[in-house]
Amino acid sequence: MTRDAGGTDRFVPADAPTEVRPVWAAFRSQVVRTPETTALIIGGISLTYRELDQASAGLAQLLWQHGLRPGRVVCVRTQQSALSVIAMLAALRTGSTWAVLEPDLPVGRFEALCRDTDCAVVLSEGDDAVPASVLSAMPAPPAVVDAAGLDPARLVEAGRELPTDPYPPVPEQSPAYVAYTSGSTGVPKGVMVGRDQFAASIGCRGPVYGTERSVFLIALRLSFDGILGGMFWSLTGGHTLVLPDPRQLVQVGQFTRLAREHRVTHLFNIPSYYRAVLQDPGGLPDTLRMVVVGGEECTPGMVAAHHERLPGVRFVNEYGPTETTIACTVETDPDPTGDRIPIGRPWPGTRALVLDERLREVPAGQRGELYVGGSLVALGYANQPALTAGRFVADPYGRPGGRLYRTGDITSVDERGTLHYHGRTDDQAKIRGARIELGEIASVLESHPGVAQAVVLCERAGQDEPQVIAFVLPTPGSGPPDASKLREHCRGRLVEQATPSLFVPVDPIPLDRSTKADRAALRRLIPAGRQASPGTAGGDWSGHRLAVGRIWAEVLGHSGSGPDDNFFAVGGSSMKVIDLHDRLDKRWPEALRVGELFDHVTIAAQARRIADHLGERAHGEEPAPPATYEL
Repeated sequence: MTRDAGGTDRFVPADAPTEVRPVWAAFRSQVVRTPETTALIIGGISLTYRELDQASAGLAQLLWQHGLRPGRVVCVRTQQSALSVIAMLAALRTGSTWAVLEPDLPVGRFEALCRDTDCAVVLSEGDDAVPASVLSAMPAPPAVVDAAGLDPARLVEAGRELPTDPYPPVPEQSPAYVAYTSGSTGVPKGVMVGRDQFAASIGCRGPVYGTERSVFLIALRLSFDGILGGMFWSLTGGHTLVLPDPRQLVQVGQFTRLAREHRVTHLFNIPSYYRAVLQDPGGLPDTLRMVVVGGEECTPGMVAAHHERLPGVRFVNEYGPTETTIACTVETDPDPTGDRIPIGRPWPGTRALVLDERLREVPAGQRGELYVGGSLVALGYANQPALTAGRFVADPYGRPGGRLYRTGDITSVDERGTLHYHGRTDDQAKIRGARIELGEIASVLESHPGVAQAVVLCERAGQDEPQVIAFVLPTPGSGPPDASKLREHCRGRLVEQATPSLFVPVDPIPLDRSTKADRAALRRLIPAGRQASPGTAGGDWSGHRLAVGRIWAEVLGHSGSGPDDNFFAVGGSSMKVIDLHDRLDKRWPEALRVGELFDHVTIAAQARRIADHLGERAHGEEPAPPATYEL
């Protein structure tokens, strides 16, 4: 740490990386040092370091019997649970590679994993098993292990009886994990991260996260690589890791209750989720020492809200694409009075260069594209050498053979050496922590028989979260495709955040002078004041649904929502939830608390709650489980 001119402690990284210990060795040292300390809490299950080690040994043996070896991949296709974490540790233990792909992610990502890597084993469970049709189409399908019977307690017992690990040592340059992200051509791409890069990223965090005994709660799914920093910093440092189960993650009230129950000291969120956490009336515990955000742009307003609600709790903003191993820069204690929140300075051992189109460094204050070099640059994309060569380029400023990752992010560096983010150079965007490719969305839409061409934009209104808007040219002879049917077509093919919230029929697509889609002209076609009453979307509009639907249209700016659509899938955001609550509360005072809007996120569910509050019986509405806030 160093103190700046204003008297604020700030993290200033060293020029060289700190001493790096392999992640598996660091975890095992904690098993020896603090065997009875609680290592993991998730879904009502608590495991000590000794038990977590034994469980990973038991699962490693089982996966090895099914063909898992160094250089091969285990696909963890289970709901977030203790077993998911045990499987990741089992992969480290055997020298193999893990890839977490939860069952609700598009099956195309699993197919891409099997195409791009040597996937030996799939760990799946019950109704979430890999479709037989998908496996039968593969020339050499992986073995499928049913996780339903793999209780952590049984794995602990199995591991306790095993002798010393029989697994061969592997080079630290071997892949530790593969993280899948969207691809601009519609084909997902897998980022391969080496064990040494993973270890370097975890080893950087001590000077920022601190050395005191900690309890770290992370509001992310395991398929997001952003979870790995806090997760393995905890497991290699003798701390306690707390993870929400799927229900606790999507219901903010339960998440903050989890934080209070376990007296957490550290919290990691993506900014849009943290906005909702700050609104929860239950609040966070007084033990909290640090909040870390990452995964999408952090705004001054959110930092100001943090300081107002949690004075004295440190705030950290991390930045980094998946290709730079979790995060490559960090800003501690950002000032909320500025125009934007910096993305900070590089972690130790990392180099950040702001370059022009000829790979020349730009002067301080000027904008250029951010290139990242050093120990955190990933191995590349699995089975995609051309794409790897286009994004991982030779480093003209470093040692021979060094590489830079071309981020595609527009940044500037100020006179203090702090980086600032100014947007993208291409068609990528981040929404609620998920990186999406506009080209992938267009490709999926064009596979619909009613769409001849699609152009997709990601627009931000003020400081609100981005909104995905699709402009669709109907196929000849057909009318404008129904928005609800297009949205249904996107489900199962795209992650929730990538599903467009608004579909605008266009005939023809306007072109610019270079005959490309004229995006400026398309922006002018976005309906202003899109507050028409619902009805264009199908469904039952009886009871209070019509009134609630009209309020949704006012908040979202469009009328394309059906009674059973997820608010966050049709353009809603944590900031828009506040607006929605204000409007609903004016019409039906105290019928719904703001936190309940993260549990009941369909028009039908909200209408049902209003009817219950008024003592009415909602016509034709059967009770249904609360819907979810998608991460």
